[in-house]
Amino acid sequence: MKKIVLSIVAVLATLLAVGCSSNKNGSQPLPIVRLSTVQMVSGMRHNSYPGTTQAAQESQVAFKVAGTLERIAVKEGDHVRQGQVLAVMDSRDYVVQLNAVKAEYESVSRECERIIALYNDRGTSANNYDKARFGLEQITQKLQHAQDQVNDCVIRAPFDGYVQSIYRKAHETVGAGMPVVGLFGSKGIEVVINIPVVEYNRQQEFENFTASFSVPDETLPLKLISIGQKANANQLYEMRLLLPDAPKEITPGLTTHVNIRYKEQGNIPMEVPRTAVFEEDEKTFVYVYADSTLHKTEVRVNFLTSQGTVHVVKGLEAGQRVVSAGVHSLNDGQKVRPEAPRTKTNVGGLL
Repeated sequence: MKKIVLSIVAVLATLLAVGCSSNKNGSQPLPIVRLSTVQMVSGMRHNSYPGTTQAAQESQVAFKVAGTLERIAVKEGDHVRQGQVLAVMDSRDYVVQLNAVKAEYESVSRECERIIALYNDRGTSANNYDKARFGLEQITQKLQHAQDQVNDCVIRAPFDGYVQSIYRKAHETVGAGMPVVGLFGSKGIEVVINIPVVEYNRQQEFENFTASFSVPDETLPLKLISIGQKANANQLYEMRLLLPDAPKEITPGLTTHVNIRYKEQGNIPMEVPRTAVFEEDEKTFVYVYADSTLHKTEVRVNFLTSQGTVHVVKGLEAGQRVVSAGVHSLNDGQKVRPEAPRTKTNVGGLL
C-alpha cells in the first residue's frame, strides 16, 4: 500500500515540476495580424463617378402678362428655332388698352406742342412748359408699356432647341410667369456628377475627363464647366461638365460614368488599404511588419480612393508589409505573427 501511495506522490511531483517549468520558460501565443503588401501606384491615376446628362440650355418659358391662352403653336418633341412662336394669348383686352393710350398720347402730344409754341413766343410761363414736357414724357412711357403688353401676348423661343414639355392647354387662364412650354437647347449636353470632399480638395490635380455610355457604346471627352463651392446634405460637391458635339442618341436624362484622370506627380505614390492607416497626435502612421516585429512608421497621405485604399507619398517603399486590420489594438515594437495565407482549402485562414 505504501508503495502505491509513494508512486502516486512521485507522479504528482513530476507533473508539478513539469507544469512549473512550462509556466517559467513558456510564453503566451503571439497575436495574429493581417498583412498587406505595399504596392506602387502605376500608370495615370483615375477615379470614376456616376452621373446624369442634362441640357446645356434649359428654360421654362412663360407669358409676362396674364390672360386666356389662345393656342399652343408647337407640340412635344418639336425642334424650334430662336424667335419661333411657341404660344399665343388672347390679346383683345391689351389691344383695347393700347388704343386708349394711343388716343391719350395724341391729345397730350398736341397740347404739349401748343404750350411749347407759346413758350417760345413768351406767351406762357416756364412752369407750364415743364408740366407739358413732363406730361409728354409720361404718356410716351405709358404708350410703350401698353405696346409691350400686346407684344408679350406671344411667346417666342429664346434659343434653338427642342420642346420638352407643354404645361398648359388652349383656353386655359394663365398668370404672368406661369410656365407654359419647357425647352432644352440643342447646342451641347452637360453631365452632372457629385464628388466627395477628398476630390474637391485636389481639383488642381485633375488632368482630363471622359464619359462612358452604354447606348451608344462610346467614351467621349468632357470639358469642366464648374465645381460647386458648397457641399450638399450628403457632403458632396456638384461638378458640371460639358459634352460638346454630343451624338444625337445622347439626350438629357441618361446615366453615365465619368472618369477623372489626374496629373502625374514627380514621386510615384504607394498604395495601402485605408484600414492600415491611423492617426495619433495629429500625425498619420502605419505599422510596418519586419522580423516578427511591428514598427510604428509615420507616413504622409494625399489621396483616398473610392476602392478603399489610400495613396502614401512619404514613409513607405514598395514591397514592405503593413498591418491592414486592428491597428488600434497594437503597439510599437510588439511581436506578432502573420495570418496564415488563405487558400481554397483554408477558408477564413484558420489553418
